[in-house]
Amino acid sequence: MRGGIESPLIHFGDRREGVFPVCGTYAGMVKIKICGITRAEDAFTAVEAGADFIGINFYPESPRYVPPETAARMIHEIGKRVKWVGVFVNERLESVREISSRLGLDLVQLHGDETPEFCRNLGIPAVKAFRIRVREDLEGMGDYPSRYLLLDHFSPGYGGSGSAFDWSWLEEYEVPRERLFLAGGLTPGNVAEAVRRVRPFAVDVASGVESGPGVKDRTLIEMFIRNCRGSE
Repeated sequence: MRGGIESPLIHFGDRREGVFPVCGTYAGMVKIKICGITRAEDAFTAVEAGADFIGINFYPESPRYVPPETAARMIHEIGKRVKWVGVFVNERLESVREISSRLGLDLVQLHGDETPEFCRNLGIPAVKAFRIRVREDLEGMGDYPSRYLLLDHFSPGYGGSGSAFDWSWLEEYEVPRERLFLAGGLTPGNVAEAVRRVRPFAVDVASGVESGPGVKDRTLIEMFIRNCRGSE
């Protein structure tokens, strides 16, 4: 009850065939994604520190853009000690499939205006990102059949915002936590609180562990992961 008006919870059923998630607290150990990696040395740092996912940005207008050829060398050098996520923004379906297959990506992250039909036809495990500006922006996620849902704060462009949306909005929307990547404004200083309050499947950080766009800071990465693990 908020302000004397009942606010019913909105449930997001899982549209994947044969999968019926339980909404609420995710009981497993939270996963960590270090996104916007542009250099092999930063990827090594993330892996050594305990990251579960590494995100590589294939959106040409991003300051963290990495050409597929460079990404292929990085993935080959580091191998499968971590799961690799390719970030795409309004890319053609065939292009997403081709790059994913050629590089052996584990997941693709769709960070643009991709439709539920696009996700359905992709045929690749995907993370669909949503840029949250107001509470009501949470309402359309149940239509998407992607394996995971990523929540980021709204920004005018298609990159990460570097700021957080109001996590309390999730109290009214029972987003399946086992599908939830939480992004937007996460830092070593607030990731423990984010995990305690939201209980996501995974947290996603880019600028919060950087000394400059695409240049990761070893100390910040290590602090972020240590603080995240220590919150559990």
